[in-house]
Amino acid sequence: MSLETELAKFWEWAGMTPDTYTENRGLGEWEVEYPGWDALYKAANEAVEQLNKEFNHDLAQLLVYALAIDNESGQVLRSIEEKLESKLRFVKKAVNSNQPQAKWQMAELLGNADVENREQLLVNLINRNDDKYVKRRALLSLGKVNPTKAVELAQKFLKDTDPFLRLVSKEIIKKKV
Repeated sequence: MSLETELAKFWEWAGMTPDTYTENRGLGEWEVEYPGWDALYKAANEAVEQLNKEFNHDLAQLLVYALAIDNESGQVLRSIEEKLESKLRFVKKAVNSNQPQAKWQMAELLGNADVENREQLLVNLINRNDDKYVKRRALLSLGKVNPTKAVELAQKFLKDTDPFLRLVSKEIIKKKV
């Protein structure tokens, strides 16, 4: 069973590609209706095991897609968090991808796992992303990693057009005070 095969089944079922998914996924949650999750999870776990033996950029990219489409249950994220031995290369691959659903989950992972350069990775997610949800999740994780830096960055978003980003920023600042 390969992750590439299982992802191809998902994309066919969804009537999308990885690129059209980022543009047309809507509010999501429809992904949970996919009938092949068990096989996809098994293939994702096997991919993590393979990445532990030798890092492969193509396989890591497939895992980024699996992570993105599994944004509701978080099983792929848990597998990466618990089983991937060297997370830095994969995290960099995910945060530099075109998959916002993978990026926010990497922000979550960085808030919970000790990954080299995690503070800078979170700062980059906040400063170099247009996706407001990614910014919010990265800001919340930065609050766990370096509360002072999180407050500094939160100041920039107190008047943002996104009400949830403003709310997160206010909460981070309030916690520090």
